[in-house]
Amino acid sequence: MPSLSFDRIAHAYDATRGYPNGITGQIIQAIERAANATAQTRFIEVGVGTGRIAFPLASLGHIYTGVDISEKMVEQLQEKIRAAQWQAREEAWGSLPDEDTAQSAIVHRYANPEQLASLRLMMADITALPLRNASFDVAVGVHIFHLVDGWQKAIQEIRRVLRPGGMLLHCWDEHNKLDIADISGEWQKILQSLGGNTQRPGASSVHFVTDWLTEQGLQPQKIEAVSWEHAVTPRQILDHTTQRIWSNTWNIPDAIFVPATERLTAWVHEHYRDSIDTPRVQERRFVISKTVF
Repeated sequence: MPSLSFDRIAHAYDATRGYPNGITGQIIQAIERAANATAQTRFIEVGVGTGRIAFPLASLGHIYTGVDISEKMVEQLQEKIRAAQWQAREEAWGSLPDEDTAQSAIVHRYANPEQLASLRLMMADITALPLRNASFDVAVGVHIFHLVDGWQKAIQEIRRVLRPGGMLLHCWDEHNKLDIADISGEWQKILQSLGGNTQRPGASSVHFVTDWLTEQGLQPQKIEAVSWEHAVTPRQILDHTTQRIWSNTWNIPDAIFVPATERLTAWVHEHYRDSIDTPRVQERRFVISKTVF
């Protein structure tokens, strides 16, 4: 199963996966603290996407590289960069010493001289980074390793391009369970009865990544960085499933997906009835797992 590109959902990514006003800033500050970042810290983010982490972090005055396979996601990020009037730099691949000229990559370069910030965007597979050894201080990966076929190889590549003592900040969201978790459980049962599943190509959970790093003799440190409240209704959960908003719906064949969503829709309306549009308030947490190599 190939790694997943988010091209199909790029237009709706920030609306469905963005953070509330004020929370993004707290997350960025938490990443800076975890990284012990200075103006000289060189960041690389694997799976940079629309830049919901990369752009505000780079804007604080950092040297930042973002890597992704989704052109449309990166186009969303470029729109943000241009709107903020960063300067585009037209320089060929290989113009920086960390760029491996034995390989090739599409690259977009931007700078904000006022903030002494730079942002380099590369279209590349994170399991084969076209970059030289020991080039970065900090690697950031947010909600990425469950999407990558060969995620262990990706981490090995991250380790290769980090300098000795460099760190990986593996980040994700956690949340407490509500009664609407029943929708996910029912969805799984319906799919199984039809011969389908929600399998993705990468790590089954963030714990697989943490356990694997520990098996390599490393010591991941979990930091619960930021928490906030998020309201969601049963109808929203249903709509995000039936509209294939979530990546775990993309590999389900239409012959299974269509009848499955019909059954799920009927179940949700029957189960929640008049409370289908009643918000449930959920506590969410942004978690950083910090591993020093």
